[in-house]
Amino acid sequence: MTAKANTKADGPTKAPDGKRGGQKKGDPCEFINPPNLLLAKVTHDPDLKKIRNLTESNFKLDKTRLQKMKTLITENQERCVNTLNKKIQQIEHVYRDLQKGTLPDQMPFIEECKDIHGAAKALDHIPVVRITASLLRYLRTHNADRPMEPAIISAHLDALFNRNALNQKLDAPTKLVLTALETLVDHATAGQD
Repeated sequence: MTAKANTKADGPTKAPDGKRGGQKKGDPCEFINPPNLLLAKVTHDPDLKKIRNLTESNFKLDKTRLQKMKTLITENQERCVNTLNKKIQQIEHVYRDLQKGTLPDQMPFIEECKDIHGAAKALDHIPVVRITASLLRYLRTHNADRPMEPAIISAHLDALFNRNALNQKLDAPTKLVLTALETLVDHATAGQD
């Protein structure tokens, strides 16, 4: 917005077309409507730099291009979810071994959990991120003098294998499950620092 001082003695004049008129001293404010440079950049059409309002242009959305983009996004999302599922299936043997009473080797299991954690972070799957972060915290702070507690590892793996029941938007039941796992780890690692 720019303002110009009125230097004429006869008072304010009529505002030109597209400008706001006023009866105050000085010329009215002038509203500047810049060209839509972002639209021109995205569409690679330099003529759109001159357009101030999209309704004034003859710009039409390319529906086939939008459909291709939507299909590509959906395919990539499915591929990423499938990758996360495969990573989680790779630790199923740990779950079966726990049920038989065998504890996993700590370092390889930490690496597998870190792999799942990284994939969940890339997908922004918050429940899986929090579950694996809690499990990793337990495994890393675990005191080597005492044996690992299979119930803690099993609870985290149960949550991972039943992650479809958890809401990605963190509804109340999901928050309750995640908080319970984190509290379980807090109690298990208390006094080990």
